[in-house]
Amino acid sequence: MREMVANILVAHGMRKGEQNKALGEFLEHLLSDETYDYELAFIESEEKSIEKTVERLIRQGETRFKVVPLLIFSAMHYIVDIPEILENIKHTHPEISYEISDPLGTHDYMVDLVEKRINDVQIDKTKNYAIVLIAHGSFSYTQAHEELKEFSGKLTQEAPIYSRTLYGDITFRNDLDQLSRQYEELIIVPLFLYDGRLVNKVKRLISEMEIESTLHITPSINFDNILKLIISERLAQLTV
Repeated sequence: MREMVANILVAHGMRKGEQNKALGEFLEHLLSDETYDYELAFIESEEKSIEKTVERLIRQGETRFKVVPLLIFSAMHYIVDIPEILENIKHTHPEISYEISDPLGTHDYMVDLVEKRINDVQIDKTKNYAIVLIAHGSFSYTQAHEELKEFSGKLTQEAPIYSRTLYGDITFRNDLDQLSRQYEELIIVPLFLYDGRLVNKVKRLISEMEIESTLHITPSINFDNILKLIISERLAQLTV
């Protein structure tokens, strides 16, 4: 049997509902002119889980897998869940090999995307303002926090930049209200794949805080064309 290579893009997903279908349609549109084939699998899904997707591909003769997690930074899903799922499959099918790419947010192109989001905000640069990046975050897997802080250091903005998360020790819920008293305006940049459930949660939690400055909440990544370049390069970097 000849060896084949399959590209698998892994998103978080939901066990039920229409979100996975919508995510697949977004991705299909984004990658419509790419020359490579891919399978979309989900960490959470009753129908298109990583396990079911890889098992189906193995039955079709695939033995090598390039896996690109559609995750921004290295939290639990990246560090634990995806590797454990793939290792369990390999235990049953020792003939397969796989390689997992770095997360999306550590690619330099992501800096360009966030710079664009910030620069698109119409703001009076003579005013006292700051930028707040908000990523997913984690209480247990703080490597994502370090990656976020390193990421913020690559931005070439004149205004102060604060790295915050939705979950974990550096959550924006700790001090966004205090920051709003220090600055006339705040640019909030949600570092999420798209404007979905988690971004809505960020917005709701902010709306419940006593914010005194003017807020400018940018769109999230939202399957920008730069994301297409990042995925392509992540696949090209894998040598399995």
